[in-house]
Amino acid sequence: MKVAKPFFSSQCVSAGIALSHLVAGIHYGILSARLTKFPHNITGAKATLFKDLKSAWSSVVVRKVISVLVRSPLRRNVLRLIKPAKPFPFNSGCVITICHTPWKRLLVQWCLENDFALVVAAGEWAHDKRRIQVQGCGTNDLRDVMRHLKHNGRLIIAFDMFNNMDDCPVDFLGNKGNVSLLPARLAKMAQVPLVSLIPSLRDGRIHIGYGPQFDVNDVKGNSAHIMQKILSSFEGELKSDPGIWPAGYGESLGFIKKPFALPSSI
Repeated sequence: MKVAKPFFSSQCVSAGIALSHLVAGIHYGILSARLTKFPHNITGAKATLFKDLKSAWSSVVVRKVISVLVRSPLRRNVLRLIKPAKPFPFNSGCVITICHTPWKRLLVQWCLENDFALVVAAGEWAHDKRRIQVQGCGTNDLRDVMRHLKHNGRLIIAFDMFNNMDDCPVDFLGNKGNVSLLPARLAKMAQVPLVSLIPSLRDGRIHIGYGPQFDVNDVKGNSAHIMQKILSSFEGELKSDPGIWPAGYGESLGFIKKPFALPSSI
């Protein structure tokens, strides 16, 4: 069933987009005058520069708008801004891997309200959100995750996590790095599908689009190849829509703490 846009929330988002385009125009002028450097995830190609800046600034400004709305009495109403990918490709338990996103707060609330999935995330979430958070450290967490997945549960984990290992090298945005194998390894261990999703702001809503998908047989293969395929697809999406990533995330990529202690043979 088609979900109508919430009127007031949509108007707030539209106002945010209009403001962001004004800011993008100013930023475009500054970049054209070479008064500052280009953001990490914007190529600087003259033909697409203004479009890319509008995308990036729309995410920054609309994120602030939604952050206020999701804390207000309009919380349930604003969740209707999310347009999930349909139909979901698997009815079994699965690992859903997703990029870091400006829409984290809204998506977490949507997952909570719809009892959709557990989320692997560091730190201590507040209030009811703790019910769907998995810290992702230690044997007990790993055991609980496996049990959840094997009982048709869903687990959400980021795929753009980089570390100082050398088991999954990638060329990404002109840099060399190593991406975490955790999403593919968890799917392989639990023998469940792996689905990559990319949220983006389009037409005033948060669209949840599909990236590469891997069924139960696929995840038995090489985990590094799977993650490299996901990152390669994501790089293409990011170049065409820089607003997919949170502002500044590209500049802050670094080493992360390795979460679960996984068998090296996987």
